[in-house]
Amino acid sequence: MKHYDIVVCGGGIAGVAAALAAARRGRKVLLVEKQSVLGGLATSGLIYIYLPISDDHDNIIASSITEELLINCQEYGPFSLAEKWGGTQDGNPGNQRDACLCCFSPAGYMLTLDRMIRDSGAELRLETTVTGVRCDGNNNLKEIEIFCGCEKENISADCFIDATGGAYVLRMAGNKVFPEVNYHTPWIMELNRKNAAKYHFTENLHIQPIKAPDVDGSMPQVLSAAELQEFLRRQFREIRAYYDAMTPEERKVNYPVHLPAMPQTRKIARIDALAEIRSQEAGLRVEDSIGVAADWREKAPAWETPYGALLPRQVGNALAAGRCINSSGDAWEIFRVIPAAAMTGEAAGVAAAISSEQNLSPAAIPVSALQHELQKTGGIMHIDNGYPLKTKELSDDKKDLNIK
Repeated sequence: MKHYDIVVCGGGIAGVAAALAAARRGRKVLLVEKQSVLGGLATSGLIYIYLPISDDHDNIIASSITEELLINCQEYGPFSLAEKWGGTQDGNPGNQRDACLCCFSPAGYMLTLDRMIRDSGAELRLETTVTGVRCDGNNNLKEIEIFCGCEKENISADCFIDATGGAYVLRMAGNKVFPEVNYHTPWIMELNRKNAAKYHFTENLHIQPIKAPDVDGSMPQVLSAAELQEFLRRQFREIRAYYDAMTPEERKVNYPVHLPAMPQTRKIARIDALAEIRSQEAGLRVEDSIGVAADWREKAPAWETPYGALLPRQVGNALAAGRCINSSGDAWEIFRVIPAAAMTGEAAGVAAAISSEQNLSPAAIPVSALQHELQKTGGIMHIDNGYPLKTKELSDDKKDLNIK
């Protein structure tokens, strides 16, 4: 049986950030992803907007790997940060210019994320599914079973990170979760020579959120296999209904070129954790915060992130990252998107590395020690620690991408 210091399950943005953070500390890291590409909803799901890392006062409130992933999303694609945010003159972020955000090419970002994982030294297993888990008598996660091709393998680790989006690994291990309803607005990439879309890509190529006619718009939870299958089938029914409502002539100038390759479920399951991020907590100081998330919907106060929201209550030797951490109600809307996934992923990766290095359970790590390690690489723990981007000297890597 192979043993790793840290195993990260899920290769979306949260999983990539976690693997980068742990591998850069010299840990032996395995990243397991069920698809053949990295990026999750951001790439395979065509959710191609790296939402703001700036707050309602135009301060940068998420840095380190979260900022690095934003900078690097420009590498293969037509978009760039606006000049206001340190980007190129006449930079085209693909969306609003008054927040530090940027759109990206989903396919191009797949290439960037793969390179970043390769350069970090983390081992990557693609097209690999977690099919089982083993816990000890104290319900500490000790092993996972993975499946690729027709081969199964058991993997052990000092610490595991569940970045699967639906807390699938922690659910298999017995941790309680809470579901939520989901949006039914599939995003597709289409060629449209007739009408400009809000989410443009290039001249005639757009990312199009579908609101199909004559389709039930209810938003079910997707905890069970049957619910997930129904969600997927409805996703394709809605896309077909959208095009079926057009005339044959219209479909010759307005047609799909790429469909989502995964369920576009925004909220699947949040874990029962040692802390919960609740509605109405925007702008509040949290002493054990391990990062800050912007309100991506409007100019509004940012949210701090208690470390306990990443710590499963019923399963030890593990952490959660991304949209399955314990954020409820309005907070789940804030913490389910790309920058928050990157921020919580990095925090989970550093915590897992400390756990492995010091032979501590993640819950036993002093929060002050974790905060100190995150701050050493530029992490921002509290809202009032944010800074205007132009006051910070950018790294050589960012200058290579023409960020001034």
